[in-house]
Amino acid sequence: MKKIILLLFLFISGCDNIQNETPNVKKSSTNICHEKGSQYYKQTKKYENFNTIKDCLNSGGRLPR
Repeated sequence: MKKIILLLFLFISGCDNIQNETPNVKKSSTNICHEKGSQYYKQTKKYENFNTIKDCLNSGGRLPR
C-alpha cells in the first residue's frame, strides 16, 4: 500500500511539471522582467508568468539594467 501511495505521489508531482510550460517571460519578486534566453532567466525561481515582455512591463515590471 505504501508503494502505491508513493508511486501515485511521484506520478502526480511529475504531471505538475508537464502541465507547467516554461514561461516566455518571468517577472521576479523584485519586478524585473526576464525574457527566455536572457542572462538571469534560469536563475529566477520566484516569478509571475507572462507571454510577452510588453505584458510584463505593463504589469509594473521593468527591464534589467
